[in-house]
Amino acid sequence: MKRGIYRPNAANTRKKTAFRFVSPRCALYVPGMAKTHILYLQLPLLDNDTQTDRENFPFAGAYLDHALRRSPEDGFHTSAFAPTEWDELDTHRLADAILATRVDILACTLYLWNIERTLRLAALLKTARPAIKIVAGGPETAKEHPLLSNAALDAVVTGEGEAVFPALLHAWRTGKPIDFETLCHDGQWGSAPPPSVELAAAQPAEETIMQCVQNRPVVYLETVRGCPLTCSYCRYYQLHTGLRMLTIPQVIARVRRFRELGAKEIRFVDPTFNARPKFTALLAALAEVNPDRHLAFFAEIRSDTLTTEQALLMRAANFTAVEVGVQSIDPQVLENVSRPTRLEKTGAGIRALCDAGVHVVLDIMYGLPGQHPDEVRRSLDWGLAFGDAVQVQCMQTLVLPGTVLRSQAAQWGFRHGALPPYGIRQTDHLSPEGIRDIEILLDEHPNLPADPVTPRFCAQRLSGLFHEQCRMGTEQLGNPVPGKTNRRALLICGADLFSHRAAIAGLINRAITAEPDGLWQFVLVPEFEEPLNLIEELAAAIRNHPPHLLDRFASADAFGLTVSRRLYVRANRSFSSGWKSAAEELLRESFG
Repeated sequence: MKRGIYRPNAANTRKKTAFRFVSPRCALYVPGMAKTHILYLQLPLLDNDTQTDRENFPFAGAYLDHALRRSPEDGFHTSAFAPTEWDELDTHRLADAILATRVDILACTLYLWNIERTLRLAALLKTARPAIKIVAGGPETAKEHPLLSNAALDAVVTGEGEAVFPALLHAWRTGKPIDFETLCHDGQWGSAPPPSVELAAAQPAEETIMQCVQNRPVVYLETVRGCPLTCSYCRYYQLHTGLRMLTIPQVIARVRRFRELGAKEIRFVDPTFNARPKFTALLAALAEVNPDRHLAFFAEIRSDTLTTEQALLMRAANFTAVEVGVQSIDPQVLENVSRPTRLEKTGAGIRALCDAGVHVVLDIMYGLPGQHPDEVRRSLDWGLAFGDAVQVQCMQTLVLPGTVLRSQAAQWGFRHGALPPYGIRQTDHLSPEGIRDIEILLDEHPNLPADPVTPRFCAQRLSGLFHEQCRMGTEQLGNPVPGKTNRRALLICGADLFSHRAAIAGLINRAITAEPDGLWQFVLVPEFEEPLNLIEELAAAIRNHPPHLLDRFASADAFGLTVSRRLYVRANRSFSSGWKSAAEELLRESFG
C-alpha cells in the first residue's frame, strides 16, 4: 500500500527553569516574580516520513500573544512558545519539560491530528499539578464535541480567540465572571457575543512570526479572514462571518518585511485567497515586490473566478503552486454540500494556471452526500486529464464535529468514525466495499500521489527507520522502554528471538501502552533465520492495541493495515531468499 494520511511520567519537578521567550516584549522568568507564566503549545502532526522537515508553525499562539500584549493584561503575564525541539519528545517527556518550566497557564491549539494526544498530555499535567490552568482552542474545538466533555481543560474557545483570550486571563486573575458564547468556562458555555476582531490590528509583528518560525521551513500569512463559500463539511464559514481583509499596501508591507527578515516561502492561509476585490492589483503588487522571485508563494484559490491575466501574474509573482478544491464535478453532489459550481469556468481557470506554468494541486473528495462511486471515478478522470501540471489528490470525506454535514448524517445515511479523523465509513450511495474499491483504485493508480513508502520490511538495510534507534539485547527485554522521542525504532537483537517471543511481546505492549500516540518501529535483528510464527505472534500483539489516528484513515483502515506501529526484520546476508521473501510477505500483509 502506498497511500497514507493527508498532507500534524509527568514528574512534578521542583526545579524552576527559565522559559525560552521569543517575543521581544516578554521578560525572562525570575524567581519570586508575581507575574503569571503562559506557555503556547501546538503538538505536531506525526507521520512516517523521515525525509522531509516537519512543519509545526504555532500560528495561533502568535496571534494570541499579540492580542495579550495589546491588552491591559500585558503587565500581569510573561509568555513563551514551546521550543522546536519539544516537537520530537514523547508525551511523558513533554509533560516533564512543561512541568519543569513551572508554567501557570497552558494555551493549546487543537487540530484533528493532535487533539487526542493533547488531551492525554493535559490529563498528565493536571494529575501532576492540579493548579495549572489549561485552555484550548483551534479548528478542532466545537460545542458538544465528543472528546471535550470530560477533558482535563479549564476552558475551551471556539472561533476567534484574540478578544476572548485576554478576557479569560483577566477573569482567572481577578475571579470576576466571564460570559462569551464562544467560551466554555467551568463547564458552561456563555451567551454573549465576543468583541469583533479587526484583522490588521490582530497581526503579530513580522519579527515575532520569524522568531516563532525558527528553523521551520515556511512563513504563514493571513490576508483575508472569512470565506465566501458555505460548504457543509467545513466549519470555517460558521466561525467567521463576512470577509475582513488587509489592504493591499498592508499585505505588501508584511511581505516586504518577511523578505527582509530572511523568509524563503510564504503560504497565504486564507481559505480563498482570491476572494478579495482588486485581486489583480494585489498580484501585480506581489510581483513588483518579488522581482527576483526570491520568495515562493502558495495559496488556495477558486479557479472559476480566475482570469488569464491573474494566472500570468501569479506566475510572475512566483506562486510555485496553488491548491484548487473541486471536490466533485457532479452539480447535484456540490449542491448537496452547499458548494456553488461553474465547472466550465473551473476548468478554464485551471488551464490558465497550467498554461502560465503554475503547478496546481487539485482536490477531489469521495463519500460526499449523494455521490456514487462512478462519479468519483469521473471526477478523478476529469482532473487527471489536465496532465502533468496538475497533481490530483483524492481525499476521504471527514465528518467533523460542529459541521452542518455532521448534523445531516442521518439524512444522508452516513456512518463515520467516532474518533479523529472522523472518516466516512458508509453513505446511502457508498458501501464499505465501495470505499475499499476506491482506495484500491487510488493505491494502484500511477498518477496519484503517494505518501512515503516503506521499500522493504525485511532486508539487510532498512531505509525509512526513525532517527532515534535504541538497541536492546534479549537480556534487556524486561527493562524500561528506552528512548525519549515520539517516533522511535527499537532494535531487538539476539540469537534465539523465538524463545523470547513472550518477552518481546511484553516490550511491545509496554511501549504502545505508555505512548499510544507515538509512532513505533519494532525491528527484529536475528542472528539466524527464526520461525515465521515469531512474526505472526508479534504482529498480533501490535494489532491488539486500539488503532492510532494514522490507522483510522481509510488508506490504512480499508486494507486492515497498521501503519503507526510496524514490525521489521533486519536480515543477515546469510539468510535465504526464500525466508526473506516469506517474512516480507507476512510483514507487508499487516503493515502495508
